[in-house]
Amino acid sequence: MANEVSTAVGSAGELVAAEIVSRLIIDAAYAEAVVPPLVRVADISDSATLTVDFPKWPLLTATDLVEGTDASNSAVNTTSVPVTADEAGIMITVTDMLLEGSGVGGLEPYARELGKALGNKIDTDILAKTANFTSSVGVSGANMTEADFLQAIYLLESGNATGPYAAVLHPIQIHDLRVALATSTGAIWGGPSAPASELGAFANLYGVDVYRSTNCASVNINADRQGVMMPVGNQCGLAYVLKVGARTEFQRDASLRATEIVVTAIYGDECVNTASNGGVAIITDHE
Repeated sequence: MANEVSTAVGSAGELVAAEIVSRLIIDAAYAEAVVPPLVRVADISDSATLTVDFPKWPLLTATDLVEGTDASNSAVNTTSVPVTADEAGIMITVTDMLLEGSGVGGLEPYARELGKALGNKIDTDILAKTANFTSSVGVSGANMTEADFLQAIYLLESGNATGPYAAVLHPIQIHDLRVALATSTGAIWGGPSAPASELGAFANLYGVDVYRSTNCASVNINADRQGVMMPVGNQCGLAYVLKVGARTEFQRDASLRATEIVVTAIYGDECVNTASNGGVAIITDHE
């Protein structure tokens, strides 16, 4: 009999079963990848190189001149920081028996989970470079406060950092900041207390977009979390070099009766401007 609805691969029954099962699977606790769109990005996917040099202009100073006297020449000596892309990836092997019995819906769900893992690694790698900033706010072992947030803005502004700014904070830092704002007089809000909607969404504070990430580094022997406030885009002190984006490949191993799923990327990351106009580390108590 043709056109049966069964559990065979490619049949309607198999597809329906996979859809039902997928709705019952709880997502793994991967953090949402947020960092690459915020930092300085160099796409070298079409270039025959793995390294990008990020130049930095020196700070030039004008001086008073004397009539009839030649002006002195000012040297313009730029510096640069090289960033080299290398490989990162993850592989799992899915057996035929697992696919036959799981009903998850083929290899694609497994590939998606590997992609999430790679995205986590990229965010983690970039955020770890926050430690290279020479400016930082916060007190080790102490909760994050509104004053820490304001001090980070001040350091960026006093360093002539180009706006807009963004902050990437660990959930414990955001929680501490919410509590600090909720218990304050709320004068900055123009009322006796901070609006609950503002505290709940916490998308923007003092003109700074705030992003949450559990990939913020654990530092000082796991005593603190390290967040960051920085300019967005090309003026950011953190750089991400993209050579090859996430690439998924399936490799059949017939003798093993299994399929390897490999997800890889080629990228680099570095703090290319450690000064306060590149970014400010925010180091406060660990959860």
